[in-house]
Amino acid sequence: MTHRAPLRHRLGFTMIEVLLVVGVAAIMFAMVVPRMTTIKSSTSMRAARQELTAVFAAARAAALQKGKTSTLTIDGSSARVSVLSGLNGTVVNVFGPIKLDTEFGVALTALSGSPVTLNFDARGMLTPTPVSTLKYKLSMSSSSDTLCISPAGIIMPKGCQL
Repeated sequence: MTHRAPLRHRLGFTMIEVLLVVGVAAIMFAMVVPRMTTIKSSTSMRAARQELTAVFAAARAAALQKGKTSTLTIDGSSARVSVLSGLNGTVVNVFGPIKLDTEFGVALTALSGSPVTLNFDARGMLTPTPVSTLKYKLSMSSSSDTLCISPAGIIMPKGCQL
């Protein structure tokens, strides 16, 4: 004959205790999920800005390193850097193309007449020299960021006023 302990002395959890824990976990999950999507979009925006900054820096560096004019071309939401190379003048892609829309879900727009093709001379300066700061807008759903380039061709890390 086996002895069974009374119901109140058995080990384990009651159904009410399990449902209470599951309910609290569901409430906590519901509170965390909206913040995760916000974090993901801000991270994508920051990564896209850093990638675009790298493209501008690569264009300037390529011109300085090669001693020749480098060209940064923005085509929709993609960007690439090329340099004329050799005696026969062949175009060599140095950087890119990067596709901000497919990689990060970010759209790129040139603002206030900023050119979509920029040339950096052998000294790393924009040529022809623009009369004002060049502004490029990165946008993703409801958030946006701006990358600004000085007339000398230097990236303004703190941004600029629109």
